[in-house]
Amino acid sequence: MKKISMLILILICFTQCHSSTETKTSKNKKTEKNVSKKNDFDESVSETNTTKNDTKVQIKEDTKIYDIDSIDVKPDFEGGIVKLQKFIRFNYKYPEEEGLIGKVKVNFVVEKDGTLTDIIVTRDIGFGTGNEAIRVLKKCPKWFPATHNNKLVRVRYYLTIPIDANYEQTP
Repeated sequence: MKKISMLILILICFTQCHSSTETKTSKNKKTEKNVSKKNDFDESVSETNTTKNDTKVQIKEDTKIYDIDSIDVKPDFEGGIVKLQKFIRFNYKYPEEEGLIGKVKVNFVVEKDGTLTDIIVTRDIGFGTGNEAIRVLKKCPKWFPATHNNKLVRVRYYLTIPIDANYEQTP
């Protein structure tokens, strides 16, 4: 009885292993393609299919947006945070409201090529300050992108922009 149950267990394991990866042969039997089960990682991967001479090539690109704390090297503005603050200070057009002081909080994605996308204002003090923050960040030069496991990755970055309408802009 133990031998039979052991044999059944081995057959089940073999069937599971065999069914998780199948090999299909193409029409001319020269090309093989591995087809595997989907897993959680597939949700963050975009696929591009290219056909050339009846051969199908599949390119997978990591499109996941990483959290700033989960990566090896954080994205950085050329010249560091001081240069970023200076860039924002001299490009931001402050509203003409008297005594307007506060903070605008934004977050955005630093792409693999250093561009900023998906800019979202999470805290706005009104009078167009959030829209102005978006305008300035869209104008921002490319950043140094983040890396994780020696690969360029997309990262969500959080930034607080102090607003002081009484601040004099001097170059």
